[in-house]
Amino acid sequence: MKILVSSLVDLRKSAHNSRLHQFLRCLAHDHDITVLSINDWWKARWDGDGEKFNEGFGDLFEKIEMHYLTERRISPILQDALSLATAGSVLKSINVSDFDVHFSYNNLLSGYAVAQHTSAHGIPTIYDIADDLIEMIRTSPQIPPFVRPFGCMVGSIVVGKNIQNSRKITVTTESLCATYQIPRNKVELLPNGVDTDMFSPRPCDHIRSRYGLENCFVAGHVGVLREWLDFRPLFIAIKRLAAAMNIKLLIVGGGVGYEDTVEMAKEIGVLENIVFTGAIPYSQVPEYISCMDVGIVPFKPDNVSNNSLPLKLFEYFACEVPVISTYIDTIREIFGNNVLFVSTPEEYSRMMLLLCQNPDLRKEMGSSGRKIVESSYRWSTLSKNLENIARSEVQNGLVRA
Repeated sequence: MKILVSSLVDLRKSAHNSRLHQFLRCLAHDHDITVLSINDWWKARWDGDGEKFNEGFGDLFEKIEMHYLTERRISPILQDALSLATAGSVLKSINVSDFDVHFSYNNLLSGYAVAQHTSAHGIPTIYDIADDLIEMIRTSPQIPPFVRPFGCMVGSIVVGKNIQNSRKITVTTESLCATYQIPRNKVELLPNGVDTDMFSPRPCDHIRSRYGLENCFVAGHVGVLREWLDFRPLFIAIKRLAAAMNIKLLIVGGGVGYEDTVEMAKEIGVLENIVFTGAIPYSQVPEYISCMDVGIVPFKPDNVSNNSLPLKLFEYFACEVPVISTYIDTIREIFGNNVLFVSTPEEYSRMMLLLCQNPDLRKEMGSSGRKIVESSYRWSTLSKNLENIARSEVQNGLVRA
């Protein structure tokens, strides 16, 4: 198939792993893929490590063709708004009528604009909703606070239009179906996953040695540092535990919240017990996870979190690392007792101490997590499911024609 992808994520400048990266990495083996996205120069400005992180995706960028809605250095929000005027010329330059299917990833106006052109050529759209987009508008650092209520209103209308204009809507969680009132006959559940070949237990003594983690109990977090994370209860717990045991917190990743997170650690007085690595090449992430005794999912208790299914969770599982998470509805519903849940510094302390004192429990939880992702959450399988959805809609379109 010839697949056109529209995306709010700039794959080249993003310093974090997204499901779009993973879907395209799998689909690019057998299909011709062109990506049209926002030019997220803003993200590159505050996170210059995107190029380093994306070293692990060189094979993907060699196989796909990428275009931007504009090369102008204007706000990504403005780029999305102006896409109604700019998308047409870009689509004309790449011969939009040649495509078989349009995959709209986590999109707002730009996805709508592209779908207007593809539908005119009888090309079906599959709309992928991976997050609570409206709640993300409400908390986005890119949007001035006084503009956010208006942004949420417009965003709600646009998401509704995208749902209406799409043949199928793929979602990561059942809760997103209710949040956006998606017709059941359009919905396909397509959760997040992990590359279980890439993510597996790895030798990691060199990582522990590099950061002075020998003989430490290592709690860890992997991922971009953004506004939906809450490290304060975790930092307080680490400070308390450090008075009685040899514990370190390994924070792997950069992002807009990096400096604020470091400042919080200083304020709480726990900086000496934390290692901040900044962004690292994606190919090295499994080694860093493997040196952790427990992986942390420290999300805020809000709608962004409760409608999410974090990629880091699956990566911890695949590396056989037990997981402590804040109370996230979707994680509790799907994984239950395979995750330890916390909300306060006291609960963090209790769960980390429990795992520190019970190596057999750590091993049991790690083994269980690995079995879970191997059975149901491989990106290769999930990408095949997406491919089948796309093929079906292409065939249905030919029948209708």
